[in-house]
Amino acid sequence: MELNLFDIITIPLGYILDIIYRLVQNYGLAIIIFTIIIKLVLIPLNLRSQKAMKKQQKIQPILAELQKKYANDQQKLQTEMMKLYKENNISMMGGCLPMLIQFPILIGLYRVIQSPIRYLLHIQFNDPGVSDKITQIVTLMKEQFPSELGNYANSTAKTIFNSAQIQLATWSEKVLDKVDAWSINFNFLGLDLSKAPYDALELVKEANFSQLSIIALLLIPALAICTTWLSMKQTQKMSGQTQNQSNAQTAQMSKTMNIMMPLMTGFFSITLPSGMGVYWITSNIIQMVQQYILNKVLDSKEDDFVVKLPDKNRKNGKKHK
Repeated sequence: MELNLFDIITIPLGYILDIIYRLVQNYGLAIIIFTIIIKLVLIPLNLRSQKAMKKQQKIQPILAELQKKYANDQQKLQTEMMKLYKENNISMMGGCLPMLIQFPILIGLYRVIQSPIRYLLHIQFNDPGVSDKITQIVTLMKEQFPSELGNYANSTAKTIFNSAQIQLATWSEKVLDKVDAWSINFNFLGLDLSKAPYDALELVKEANFSQLSIIALLLIPALAICTTWLSMKQTQKMSGQTQNQSNAQTAQMSKTMNIMMPLMTGFFSITLPSGMGVYWITSNIIQMVQQYILNKVLDSKEDDFVVKLPDKNRKNGKKHK
């Protein structure tokens, strides 16, 4: 078995998703449960991130005063801001840590979803009988569903194994048996998660509405975009960014992120297998619920978030709550 750097993450994720899938026997539900488990594991990091955002929210009025005071001296402004952050033990990266941790998880999950036979079913091309089985599946597909093979009709068994594992899983169910070892139940709420929403765009272009289960996949990127935008707005509100827009650079950055992140989410949700969109939507919803609950908990501990003013102001006993 050939390993690469991302397999350090991908292989364990594959085993976790495999265990869940064996319990629920549904691909979409397995991804949702998997996402919930990942979010539960990351709660300590999210709590740390939430505390960092709470501190950032508390210092916003002081930052506004500094920005007004040193409006014509950006170097002095940056120096005073760094002093304020240091005095209150605030890291600018503190709120980003969970996102940085989730990025490799996202890449690993993409590989699991893209190659379910390798990572979910733990089957390798060099395993006994694999090449022969692929040849058998392709032969039966040529006889029964030739139009679905597309460019893979004349491909080698290894090429198909490396680049068409989702297709292999669906083909094996069609021409072999629904309980075949390679068969995966991609049906979720009437949606075929073996397809990418991009396939639905092609059908819409052709005015072909005979396959509504595929066209309905467009709901996935739509929901992914909406939940990403809502999650970002909630995060900005809780970190105090929406309360202080006196810094033109910060305001412009927030506006740009509010546009770019949902668009990026939409692009990936349309072009990648639908399971990625299901993960994105579930992750965003859980993130918003977690943030709301953790924020309520931290609000009840308001006295733990006392802002200290740096140096000379602190010597005069000045503190802000």
